[in-house]
Amino acid sequence: EELYKKTKEKEETNFYKGKEGLKTVFEDQLSSKEILILGASPKAYEVLQFYFKFYDKARKEKKINARIISHSKDIKRIPLAEIRYLPEKYENPVSVNIYGDKVAIILWASNPLAIVIKQKEIADSYRSYFELMWRVARS
Repeated sequence: EELYKKTKEKEETNFYKGKEGLKTVFEDQLSSKEILILGASPKAYEVLQFYFKFYDKARKEKKINARIISHSKDIKRIPLAEIRYLPEKYENPVSVNIYGDKVAIILWASNPLAIVIKQKEIADSYRSYFELMWRVARS
């Protein structure tokens, strides 16, 4: 029984399709302490038009901070978030959200999809990439 308790937490990869699938991914992020977003896109507000008001309110209530790197100055002010920018020429429809031991790779398209990888080493690696980009990005 002791050996069973010491086994690694389950690692998994899940695919989510459509708007409801993306909402599931964002709901999962509300259980973390901080969310790092690399490549935040204004398309997110087009794809999930009314959802982010609810999401940001819930994130604010839970005091979950976000650090966001975007290619677009069109990203609106977001509560409990610090935003930095990279040159627009690197803009694309994919963002990477890093939270806890998970990485969500999100394609912001008319039929959106997300791949969520739950694996501590992968999340830590993406977190390192994010920190590098954070230092390069401008306020």
